[in-house]
Amino acid sequence: MKPEDSRGVWGWAGFERTRDDIRFGLRMLRRTWAWTVVVSLTLALGIGLSASIFSVAYAVLLRPLPYLHPENLVAVGLTASQNGYARFYINAALWLDWRKNTKLLEDLALTRPVANFNLTGQGAPERLQGARTSFNVPSVLRTRPLLGRTFTEEEQLSDARVAILSYAFWKRRFGADPGIIGRKVQLNGEPFEVIGVMPPDYRYPGDEFELWTPLYIPPDELVHGMNNQYLCVGRLKPGVRIEQAQAEFSGMMRRLAEEYPVAYGSGSQRLDAIVESLAQSDTVQVRSMLYILLGAVGCLLLIGCMNLAGLLIARGASRAHEIAVRVALGASRGRLRRQLVAEIMPLSAAGIAGGLLLAQWILQALVPYLPPNTPRVASIGLNLPVIVFAVVVAISVVLFGSLLPAHLTAREDPQQALQQASRSVTGTGRTRNFLVVAQIAVTVVLLLVGSMFVRSFSALLQVRPGFSAQGVLTMQLAVTRAKYRTDDRVAGYYRRIEDRVRSIRGVTAAGIVNRLPFTGLMQTGSVEFEGRPGNYDSDWRSATPGYFHAIGIPLKQGRLLQDSDHAGSPPVGLIDERLARRVFGSGNAVGKRFRRYLPGLARQDPWIEIVGVVGHILNDNLEQDPRPQAYWPETQRTQDRGALVIRIEGNPEVYAKAVVEQIRKENPDQPVYDIRTMEQWVARTLERRTLMTTIVALFAGASLLLACIGLYGVVSYTANLRLREFGIRMALGATAGSMYALVLGLGRNLAFTGCIIGLALAWPLTSILESVLFGVTRSDVVSWLVAPALLIAIALVSCLAPAAHAARTDAAAVLKAE
Repeated sequence: MKPEDSRGVWGWAGFERTRDDIRFGLRMLRRTWAWTVVVSLTLALGIGLSASIFSVAYAVLLRPLPYLHPENLVAVGLTASQNGYARFYINAALWLDWRKNTKLLEDLALTRPVANFNLTGQGAPERLQGARTSFNVPSVLRTRPLLGRTFTEEEQLSDARVAILSYAFWKRRFGADPGIIGRKVQLNGEPFEVIGVMPPDYRYPGDEFELWTPLYIPPDELVHGMNNQYLCVGRLKPGVRIEQAQAEFSGMMRRLAEEYPVAYGSGSQRLDAIVESLAQSDTVQVRSMLYILLGAVGCLLLIGCMNLAGLLIARGASRAHEIAVRVALGASRGRLRRQLVAEIMPLSAAGIAGGLLLAQWILQALVPYLPPNTPRVASIGLNLPVIVFAVVVAISVVLFGSLLPAHLTAREDPQQALQQASRSVTGTGRTRNFLVVAQIAVTVVLLLVGSMFVRSFSALLQVRPGFSAQGVLTMQLAVTRAKYRTDDRVAGYYRRIEDRVRSIRGVTAAGIVNRLPFTGLMQTGSVEFEGRPGNYDSDWRSATPGYFHAIGIPLKQGRLLQDSDHAGSPPVGLIDERLARRVFGSGNAVGKRFRRYLPGLARQDPWIEIVGVVGHILNDNLEQDPRPQAYWPETQRTQDRGALVIRIEGNPEVYAKAVVEQIRKENPDQPVYDIRTMEQWVARTLERRTLMTTIVALFAGASLLLACIGLYGVVSYTANLRLREFGIRMALGATAGSMYALVLGLGRNLAFTGCIIGLALAWPLTSILESVLFGVTRSDVVSWLVAPALLIAIALVSCLAPAAHAARTDAAAVLKAE
């Protein structure tokens, strides 16, 4: 071997040397196939888990919105943080005022997202997720239709029967027929002319929306403080920052609060506007989850990098004699470093291939379980940015993981290595121990976080929603007003459906409510009580008498709703026990009167008599309990939307077909959708928590595996270095048990040191988690004990094989070899 010529290191000669180094490295990897497999699997595990989470985070948080200059798009809403509402929808009167007075926005558009449609007349009846939008939504988003045109302002003001289709719906229902423009479709029993088809990327306000119609706002709805049910999107003028727009809208809200104090409050109770990036506004509920998962990804990659470094140090030590020969023949230390790094680089290819395959499998399993409110789910996948991320991560981990071992190996004294060919490269023991301790420290942090999430999830499962979900089947209905034009006809239609469903053998109760718990659909407002000051925020529900028996809400006082509570009888209602205690204390609420609180309106609802008090239920999810409930008879406050609730003896899912058949016998054009058991609705609200707990636990398990591999490698290698010492000890009378204790003590000390450091690092980090924990705090004693105990126990198990090898040391054979 010739001494290295320093010229041409970065030219063609340098390229040839690097190529030769890589070829030599491939030969070495084939020779040490077991070591190669371990490193490749380690890389694939880390890259696969990391790439899958990055794919989700990129699609949801990082990928630009598919609109022109998306950085200028903002969502504008209301906030009442003092009352626990971080953000909520606005009313139409606010939109008109803001649009007229803003100086910093080019335009402001409005959308009513709850505007679903029954599609009939062409094939099976279908319920479509739709929205009513102001005419200027496409212009604010800078989006042109793929076919046809969008609404005009005149069509909005006249409530024109025209519709725009989404690309996915046009393709699914109409086979991407370009002749759809100008044709009429039956929506809610009325003909709507299709005037346009939007491009594939247009999904405002969400992926699930399939069509849009003009937003007609009745004049009596243009009242400040009434019907906060609209989304608002705007476009900043060039050069305007979000902070400037926030200040402008806050100023407008101060003015409006002075003019309409009843609608917008005053003093500390005043409502304020909130202006935020459109890209961030729809990720609020999943943002914290993704940040936590990205943090777990970073920890796992750090552990993988340190694990690889430890394996490479051990491999470099086994090649000490070879490296010493190369140095003796003239190779420079820089040349050795480059050679050792180049040799290991082929492993990044194996890590990329295996990691991408693992990431694809993880995404296939993961995406169906993402929370239902996760935006831009359709764009999650192994696209180019994710592949680039995997490539960069693989190369970076291999590069940084090999730099330290290459440096340590290249600086060793060749004379000492040649004299002690059977020994390791000296001076690397502390480095290996440090890497193992660091891996264990980071692993303890992940285990602690995982334990807290598991404990939190367990506490959540103990929460009782206030109703009995077992044995309950639900399905959603929406009445077509073109067919049932009056409230009496709608109420009669509901009653006939209930009678048909009750005739099915095995059905014990059936009822209808306008908003089912745990579906994410809310109808809220305030109620006031006769002779009592103030008003009380509550869930408003219209229900038939059979609903309470069907879902299992108990009666506490008085009576439930009855068939005799019809439109012509005196108005009655129910309140739940929480609202009764809040207003009347321990007194009897039955016989008192209440009504909806409608501030700013000249015409108020009549007072209605409280005929009963029912049990309080959770409506949004198991984690939050913000509001009590107030109920009206469906016959006295009729709603077009209804959820059919059926209590069944046996498995409720097998009855779905029979229930739908009875509904179709009553009305063949009635779409039935969201057919689920009540237990499935409850589980659906746990999806975010379930997913986060599962993934964090998976990352903690993967990090524990990597840390134990690193600990095993260090203990095993150290034990091999001390075989002569062990032989002498055995010759002097040491027992196999003492050898076990000696080797296990090394593993115990490394694990214990790592746990202490990890717990110290975890304390400040866990403060970030308190906002996403439920039922436990950052100082949860069980988690702080379980995490290090589990790691130490598994670490000791991983050291059993090296300890057994040391205990079987043949003293005579070892001393003879020396």
